[in-house]
Amino acid sequence: MKRDLWTIPNALSVLRVLLVLVFLVTIFSGRPDARWWGVFWLVLAALTDKLDGDLARWLHAESEWGRILDPLADKVSLAAIAVALLVKGWLPLWFVAVLLLRDLLILFGGILIKRKTGEIVPSNTAGKWAVVVIAITMFTAIIDSTTPFLSVCMGLSLLMVALSTASYVKRFVEIMHVTTIV
Repeated sequence: MKRDLWTIPNALSVLRVLLVLVFLVTIFSGRPDARWWGVFWLVLAALTDKLDGDLARWLHAESEWGRILDPLADKVSLAAIAVALLVKGWLPLWFVAVLLLRDLLILFGGILIKRKTGEIVPSNTAGKWAVVVIAITMFTAIIDSTTPFLSVCMGLSLLMVALSTASYVKRFVEIMHVTTIV
């Protein structure tokens, strides 16, 4: 695995965070079309998320930094968007708290494993699907926070958060168990 920091896929991960910053400025601008411009910036950010992984594999530019930057960009972006939607009154506090708690647990678990084993735990399939469902929930909240569909999206998000958290915990326990045996 390469240790290169500045690869095209890693630059796309950084760009994703910058696009979320543009989203934040837009959504709090007070413009009547801020919701739609916000959706536009987040669609671009989502495309960078899809593109960075595809390019890393296609260009053989997968790197240790990429295994850290991509999920970190996802977590920072998700947290910033969730808090913004909370402040706007478009998502409830309890929902945002669950999302942030999950990401903090995964982040600190990953840091602990990196320190103990030197291993970087990659994103897993359940985690990737959770991010997709959460993104749909956030897009729904931005477009129309009063739609009953938002409650359905939040319920599905909670289900995916539970499944992905359980999957990460299982993986962390397996890694730590192997480390203590060896």
